[in-house]
Amino acid sequence: MAGRPAVHAFRLKERGMERVLGGIEAAVMEIFWGRGEPRSIAEVRAALAPERPLSFNAVMTVMNNLVAKGCLERSRGEGDRAYRYRARVSREAFVGQVTREVAQGLVRDFGPLAVAQFLDVLREEDPASLDRLRRWLEQGEGGADGPQ
Repeated sequence: MAGRPAVHAFRLKERGMERVLGGIEAAVMEIFWGRGEPRSIAEVRAALAPERPLSFNAVMTVMNNLVAKGCLERSRGEGDRAYRYRARVSREAFVGQVTREVAQGLVRDFGPLAVAQFLDVLREEDPASLDRLRRWLEQGEGGADGPQ
């Protein structure tokens, strides 16, 4: 798992990225995924301020936790005093990794019952995707991207 973000929790009662990241962590990552350029702690704090007025130290702690989890990386440019941070993976790659790990854990622990539940949910939520999945399987396709 070297080089991949480490996700250690899945919160069933949350929604979106907050299922796998804390609320502030998810908000920080959305800032980086929204605009790809490196940012300082002060810039992230300013972007969060309208909805989450946090102290500099609180934002720094969250961002350093995201570095430890492998979601962000930090560096200093020549002559820079402040660290600049950037996302290590795209939002799509992160979601792909998380969904694969969750699905893998469910299938490993609960086998065909987990797969049956996935199919039932697809039937309820998005019947068209179930048809795309059927065609994808019939064509013998493989890979992490699944049916498009």
